[in-house]
Amino acid sequence: MAHNLRQCQSLVKKAVAAGAKALFLPEASDYIANSAAETVSLVRSVEDSDFVKGLQNEARTSSLAINVGIHEPAQDGEKVKNMLIWIDQKGDIVQKYQKLHLFDVDIEGGPVLKESKCVF
Repeated sequence: MAHNLRQCQSLVKKAVAAGAKALFLPEASDYIANSAAETVSLVRSVEDSDFVKGLQNEARTSSLAINVGIHEPAQDGEKVKNMLIWIDQKGDIVQKYQKLHLFDVDIEGGPVLKESKCVF
């Protein structure tokens, strides 16, 4: 996650230099895990996430709003929520949205990806 934070911080600097008023980062900007178990093991609440805290600091110091997709723990502790958060120019999280449409694919003889196994 530290690497992803550094990449996002770099994008904040580029956005500010270009005169942007807001930066929109993609879904799962904090991390993409190799398995459902790893996804759950890496998840942190927004209050405990160094990734989120780092972006809040960037928003505050650069006066740039940041929209970013992250993982957040689900209540059962066995899955995560796929969240979108809006961090305002003061560094405060002022909006949250939980993605509800999950991506599941099972191609015969091909890849199988069941987001519903680890995402609530």
